[in-house]
Formats: sequence, C-alpha cells, structure tokens
Amino acid sequence: MKTKVLLIFLTALMISTLSLQAQNAEEKPSYSITANPAYYILGGYSVKGYYITPQRWSFGLAAEASFELPDFARDQFFDNNEDITVDWDYLIGAEVRYRFSDSPIDKGLFLQAGFGYEGWTITNDDGQQEGFDNWYGNIGIGYTWYPFKRENFHLGGNYNIVFILNETQDRVLGDSQYNIRPVVPPSFIPSIFLGWRFGG
Repeated sequence: MKTKVLLIFLTALMISTLSLQAQNAEEKPSYSITANPAYYILGGYSVKGYYITPQRWSFGLAAEASFELPDFARDQFFDNNEDITVDWDYLIGAEVRYRFSDSPIDKGLFLQAGFGYEGWTITNDDGQQEGFDNWYGNIGIGYTWYPFKRENFHLGGNYNIVFILNETQDRVLGDSQYNIRPVVPPSFIPSIFLGWRFGG
C-alpha cells in the first residue's frame, strides 16, 4: 500500500514538473532537500525533497517519523492517552507551497497544503500492542530564510493544522480506550526545518 501511494505522488510530481517547465523554459527551476532536526533527536528520520519553480510554486515529497511520540505530542494527537505509548512508525506525503515573494527561489512567507498516509503502533501499560494507518491532509503557513549571500543553505519553520481523514473512531486495547483526534494540533507548536537548495 505504501509503495502504491508513493508511486502516485511521484507520478503527480513528474507531471507537474513537466507542465511547469513547458510554461516557461527561460527561467530555471531548482531543487532542495530539507529535514526536521527534532525528528532525528527523537530517534527517527525526516527527509523532504522539493521542486521549486520560478513561478512561486514548490512541490514536495516527504518521508518522516519512526520514533515514539513525546508526552506533549501525544497529547496533541490522541485523546485518553494516559495509559498508552505511541510510536509514529512512518509518514509519506506530498506537499505544495505557494510563496508570496516574487523571487525565483523559495524564500520568504509561504502557504502550504499537503496530503499523505501514516502509520502508528499503540502500546498500553499491560504491554498489549496494536497498529493502524490513516490518511491525513494539512494546511499551513511558513517562512524560509536564506541567511547567507549564496542562496543554498536555508532554514525556516511552518505551522500546520492537520486533519485526520479516517480511523478517528474510539479504539479499545485491553483496558485502554483512546482515539486519534480528527483535527491536530490544538496548540501552537511550529515545525522547524534545515535545508540545502541545488541549481537554479
């Protein structure tokens, strides 16, 4: 299932890339790779690749997660989570960004929307486990900053509201009852990223 989803995203990205290149052959696109360092600190991984058009749009693919959610994040995603631990097994997704700057690279303020698939493993205090997968969508706002004259290294942050699109019903695991919230997060915690841009 994960492979099929990733192939669909790659195909959509390729079609978008070819279409935008045909629109304006004089201006060159560029590419970037970004990562969220917090995910690595927590023992997981984070890789996002972006195709950056000169026409204010960027298209990306993401592969992230594989770590246990800390308490504050578990409280954001799950109700009735006092007697469970949550492992975020994987996330694969696609993103599109629209930047307000007329720069041909992805700097400044942007709006973002995404769609993807993710998996979880739940463990209760008795050691019982179960897993489930869900689709998600998100919308958000962010900012990208290039601190040096040569515009390769960049950093930034974004804040997304996440909509869990399925599997939000109450779940029972032994004596534990919990559910993933349909709208995440209820509080403001931005996502920080570091990246490197190629070409353009």
